[in-house]
Amino acid sequence: MFESHRVVKQNFETELWVDGKNLPLNHMMQETLANVLLGFSKTLKGTDVAPESIEVKVKKLSQPVNVDAHTYP
Repeated sequence: MFESHRVVKQNFETELWVDGKNLPLNHMMQETLANVLLGFSKTLKGTDVAPESIEVKVKKLSQPVNVDAHTYP
């Protein structure tokens, strides 16, 4: 007997690049990562509607830097 595969909706096309290498993401990870970033961006000032795209760049500093946690850039 054949098992049927569950069909789910895809809402986002999500890529994760680490040190210039595109890491493969399955459907669940693509949707999860997209939804986390979308939810985070909706809470920020200046964002009234859901964005069409989000780009995030994270770079590790060679040395930690002390910053005032109550100021915005």
